[in-house]
Amino acid sequence: MLRKTHTAALFLMIVILYSCGSTKYFHDPESRDRQKELNQHRSGNVFSSIALTITSAFIMGAMNVDMAFYPEGQEFKKIKLINPTSDSIYVNMLTDVYWDKENYCDFMDIRIPPLSRCKILVPVNANYNLYFSNTPQDDDDEILQFNTNELNRVSLYPGMTITEDSETEDK
Repeated sequence: MLRKTHTAALFLMIVILYSCGSTKYFHDPESRDRQKELNQHRSGNVFSSIALTITSAFIMGAMNVDMAFYPEGQEFKKIKLINPTSDSIYVNMLTDVYWDKENYCDFMDIRIPPLSRCKILVPVNANYNLYFSNTPQDDDDEILQFNTNELNRVSLYPGMTITEDSETEDK
C-alpha cells in the first residue's frame, strides 16, 4: 500500500513538472514572463471558481435553497504548436489583445526543436498573426492568421501557407 502511494506521488510530481515546462522554448524574457503570468492568472481563476462553487454548495445545503454559483466562461486556452520537421522552427505570435495597460499579449522568439511540440496559453477569442520559419531571419517568415476559438493545435512546416496563387505573384 505504501509503495503504491509513493509511486502515485512520484507520477503526479513528474506530471506537474512536465506541465510546467511550457516556457522552456521561450527565448524572449518578456514573452517567458508573460506566459508565466498567464499561467498564474489562470490557476488563480480556477482556484477561485472551485472555492466559490464549494462555498455555494455549502450555503445551498445550509439554507435549503436551490440557487448555485455558476463560474464565468474560460478566459484562456492552451494551443499546441507542433514542429513535425527535422529543423527547429522559429515562431513569433502577434495580437491586438492587451495583457496589461501597456503591453500586448504577444509572444516573441519561440524556438521549437525538431519533432517537438510547445503548449502556449493564449487568451480566448483573440486574433493572432503567427510568423514562423525554419531560419532565424525575418525575411523568409510565413504568416498564419487565426482566432484562438478556431483551433487547439497547429502543425507548422515550411511551405504550408504557400499556394499556387502566391507562387505566381512572386514570379
